[in-house]
Amino acid sequence: MHRHTLKERVQFADTDMAGIVHFSNFFRYMERVEHDFFRALGLSIWDKSNEIPVDERVGWPRVHVSCDFRAPLQFEEEFTMELLVVEIRPRTLRYLIRFWKLDGELCAEGKLIAACVRRDPTTGKMRAVNIPDRIRSRISVAPESALAPVA
Repeated sequence: MHRHTLKERVQFADTDMAGIVHFSNFFRYMERVEHDFFRALGLSIWDKSNEIPVDERVGWPRVHVSCDFRAPLQFEEEFTMELLVVEIRPRTLRYLIRFWKLDGELCAEGKLIAACVRRDPTTGKMRAVNIPDRIRSRISVAPESALAPVA
């Protein structure tokens, strides 16, 4: 899978005094659609299943996140988050996340890079590892046409 969408409604707690989504909440939204993407793959972003041996569990810390804003979202407004897989490297996933108003207007575009890591059982430190095949085999890169800039 290379594309995933999630529809949401702006909550009052997400807004500033003008009723507009505070910029920081777009980063929470990006994480929310990423988690939903993993669930759609039959996985979880938090590898705590008893079916997965402890020494094979991975985590996904962010190594880069940015967001460009075009139009505000307001309290009670519904919108769609679209996650596109831009690149799969041996140890990282790169996403493009677009935020669409229901009328089709692009209101923001985020970029997120997550590294695949595993905790060292001896030191407790996280270290980058190759994305396990049980995850990698379910993800593909979006076609260039889907990744083209939006005018």
